[in-house]
Amino acid sequence: MPSETKNYRAALIGAGSRGMGLRDEANQADRISVVATADPVETNFESLKTEGVVVYKDFERMLEVESVDIVLVATPVRTHYDVAKRVLEFPITALYLEKPMSTRLWQADELIRKAEEENVYFVVGHQLRYSPGWADVKILVMQGAIGKVEYIRARRGWPLLTHHTHQTDLMRYYADDSPAEWVLGQIHRSGSFLSENIELEMQALGFVQFENGIFGIIEAGQYKQPPVENMVMLIGEKGEIRVGPDAHYRSEDTNGTWTPVPQFEQPDIFEDLLHWIEGGPGHRSAARNGRDTLEILLAIYESSRSRSRISLPMERRGNAFEEMRADGILP
Repeated sequence: MPSETKNYRAALIGAGSRGMGLRDEANQADRISVVATADPVETNFESLKTEGVVVYKDFERMLEVESVDIVLVATPVRTHYDVAKRVLEFPITALYLEKPMSTRLWQADELIRKAEEENVYFVVGHQLRYSPGWADVKILVMQGAIGKVEYIRARRGWPLLTHHTHQTDLMRYYADDSPAEWVLGQIHRSGSFLSENIELEMQALGFVQFENGIFGIIEAGQYKQPPVENMVMLIGEKGEIRVGPDAHYRSEDTNGTWTPVPQFEQPDIFEDLLHWIEGGPGHRSAARNGRDTLEILLAIYESSRSRSRISLPMERRGNAFEEMRADGILP
């Protein structure tokens, strides 16, 4: 086991706005320092160099030259699989890959298999499991504030893979990461619709049945103005919780009065990664959780194509949305 006093050197791949934010988050951990960055178009290189960060255009060259423990990947969604696959060829301790981890299920499975073979601690960037408000709801549920959870509704005004992955992952988190038994879904698209520079659906709806009995509804895309806010709603035996811009609950104990969700002490996502590396419990955003969230989203696409309910684990492990576009079924 690594020493508890070890300091960790980290490298960032992708120096755009999300990458720089990720770098700042990692640097806030007591024993992590981002010492090198790679970006093919040299984004933010001047500011990085003034801070003493070594910069490269080629991330593979960076990993050949620099000795690092942790690699952070914040490249465009389409590149996640290819970049992460190459990163796992290098001797590193941990990989933090932005969400979604890939756009096809077989790619996610391959990355997890490779990370396990190389003994790499692998995290996917579903940081809301650690964020105030969103994460506090989980503790309130565990304390029994609304009794046994029966139903979870999650909505976000953008497509599944690029944005709703956060709310779907929270749904799974609130449902104790119980495996999903089946998914029934539908999508709508009437023409080109880009999200993070990839073609995706305009609206989507999914129904999810979890093994522990909790039922979930996923809503993605816009209705009419004003824009749909990000929200997750939980219904329990004796109350309900709504979390979005703020977090409130009401129950028998509050006499039906809406009450702010208490704030609880939450671990930092990167500090938690160090604890995991050093023998602590598994990470909330471990790659296997990211993979299972991705499977639910891809099952909505598959259900829309087959016009039937999809049992999980899915037999088809590609991306039905991409395949329907290639076959001319979707515009």
